[in-house]
Amino acid sequence: MEMNGWQQLGVVDTIYEDQEEDEEDCFNSLSHSPSAVGSPSNRSDLSPPSTLRGIVEAWSREKGCRPDVIVRVEDQCFRLHKDPVIHRCGYLKRHLTDSSDITIKLPLGLTADAFSLVIISCYNNDVSLTPTNLTSVHAAAEWLEISNNDTSTTPYLTTLIEDYFFQEVTTESARTVEVLKSCVKLFGGEASAPAVAFFARCVEVLAGSVVAGEEWLDDVAALPIEEMQAVADEMHERSLHDHDLLYRIVDHYLENHEGKLSEEEKARLCYTITCSSLSPPLFMHLVQNPHLPLRFIVQAMLLDQLQSHHSMFLHHRPTITPQIKPSQLQHPLPTPPAQTLGAILQRDALLRQSAHLRASMEATSFRIESLEREMAGLKRCLRRSDEAARCESFRTVSEITAKSGDIEGKAFFGTRLVQGFKRFFKKGGGASAECRKLGVVGEASAGHRRNRSLSGIEIA
Repeated sequence: MEMNGWQQLGVVDTIYEDQEEDEEDCFNSLSHSPSAVGSPSNRSDLSPPSTLRGIVEAWSREKGCRPDVIVRVEDQCFRLHKDPVIHRCGYLKRHLTDSSDITIKLPLGLTADAFSLVIISCYNNDVSLTPTNLTSVHAAAEWLEISNNDTSTTPYLTTLIEDYFFQEVTTESARTVEVLKSCVKLFGGEASAPAVAFFARCVEVLAGSVVAGEEWLDDVAALPIEEMQAVADEMHERSLHDHDLLYRIVDHYLENHEGKLSEEEKARLCYTITCSSLSPPLFMHLVQNPHLPLRFIVQAMLLDQLQSHHSMFLHHRPTITPQIKPSQLQHPLPTPPAQTLGAILQRDALLRQSAHLRASMEATSFRIESLEREMAGLKRCLRRSDEAARCESFRTVSEITAKSGDIEGKAFFGTRLVQGFKRFFKKGGGASAECRKLGVVGEASAGHRRNRSLSGIEIA
């Protein structure tokens, strides 16, 4: 690269110097900028990616100016030109007003690479998009408030992102799945809204693909309930033509989270489904689905009955055809003939049925809520009873164990006593002979006492 002319001007030598000098310049610049956002102390600053560096150098050669602002992101130090950056980026325009050296903290999931790609779009259109970085670049562009260009009402970078999505992502299921998985990394953070929107769009693409299969449903089922609720809300707001898709996703999610969600969480997720727009087979599946809350199923059935009666009322409503005589053609508002008595009675009957059905639905909903409250109370009572029973069982077992210990101690003492007597009587024959002698003497004494007793009886 011929740079002798620029070196004579003293421009290029001061744009990007060696890494050690770059680090020193970044820290020196920060020391003169007390209004910088954040604190980059105790951190090694690295030069920006080579692609952005090359673009910044090319801009410097073309405009004959040096980078005049420093933006620190994570562990990287970006030396940029203020004019093109603040012209397109509303976020940096606000923060670079009072300082030329700032540190920014990106939302959860966004990286310095995504930031650098967005900054490239401020210089030119040479942004390299891939299925992996598409969502993060889109989210970073919205977070950094990339504005419209001078010739279109659509943000320039957003146009590139949309073109890439429709031309590259929607045409191949593998890329769609890759984009879908990359969206999950941004969920729960400040930049989650664009990621949720992209996730919902990827789901629609995969659902309409013949070769995609059903494996992508497992990626949806792995979401936490908060993220799944956000996706369901987004799909509901998009007013899908295929309402069956959202029901299939919710059903698959509830099936894979059986026993892990509360009734409130399940109900909130289910109410994103437009039951009246489901196909008849899926509506029949809904009313028999054991994974759905009972209150939601009953309300869906009652609503279906109410709509059926309303449709019947519209179908049987008499069509009034005014009979206009030739002499009345000049009148602007002909008077319609009176309705027949049968039509009026039929209309009133249908209105009463609709009102009765609406009242029944409200009463049933109230009764279901009461039953749910009673069920929750019974569950709490059973839980307390189980805890009390476990405590009583533990105390009883402890007492039994203590008593068993006493019994075992007494039995052990008795066994030792018997064994001691046995050893005593087994010591030689003397003890045994003595015992036998004592036994004989005892028997003789006993016989003598018996003889005396008998003699006394005879004398008497």
